[in-house]
Amino acid sequence: MSRPFAETPFARAATRYGVLVLSALVLAACGASTPKQAPIDPAVLGPPDPAAQARWAAAAASVPAAPAEPSRAERRGRRGEPPPAADPATAPIPAAAQAAYDRALASMRADDWLRAESELGQLTRDYPSYLGPQLNLAIVYRNEKRPSDARAALDRALAIDPTHAVANNELGILLREAGKFEEAERAYQRALETDPNYALAHYNLGVLLDVYLRRGAEAIAQYEAYQSSLAEPDKKVAGWLIDLRRRFAPATPQVAKETGQ
Repeated sequence: MSRPFAETPFARAATRYGVLVLSALVLAACGASTPKQAPIDPAVLGPPDPAAQARWAAAAASVPAAPAEPSRAERRGRRGEPPPAADPATAPIPAAAQAAYDRALASMRADDWLRAESELGQLTRDYPSYLGPQLNLAIVYRNEKRPSDARAALDRALAIDPTHAVANNELGILLREAGKFEEAERAYQRALETDPNYALAHYNLGVLLDVYLRRGAEAIAQYEAYQSSLAEPDKKVAGWLIDLRRRFAPATPQVAKETGQ
């Protein structure tokens, strides 16, 4: 099926994943459809993860009030022992780190990849448990045509959260660009296992099944899931669906007519 070769501009919108990604990058194959990357809220740098924070809050609420005596940390401090390390999932984000992250995002929007790489690289060294800088650094590397570095950054992001939907969507695109179509399919499926309503993973999986794996009947379901999530249907995808349904929709069985003698 023919697909227009186009590059979509950078877009931004709020979702719950807490990293910034570019709206689309052009597929390497000539005439192929453009994959989409989720535009999500750039304000959240990394931990605290909302789900982890909710679990922590629920656990804390179930603990009875402590007796009026020195805490273990206070006793440890009196003995000269170091305090326990802060839990990165509940620790507040330092103001300097958020400011550096905001500068990196502004550089990405301006296509200033070198400056963004510098800011994000330092953040990944200073805050290795924060997924946002790792994921955005992978995007920067891919825009700089450094796929091996992009993959390494994505691997670090997925080591923090292997089920992260946006990171798996990004990995799927990177694998697709490398011609590893079956691995790309598994990455998109992981994204959808985490978030079955993740529209852009449906879109990208549909493109993979349709254009690269030539499994048009399966692509129909992915495109339909993508379309159903939109306030206004995507006219381009609607055209693809018409073509796919024409070619892959099950044929209506013909009923033989009885003839009289």
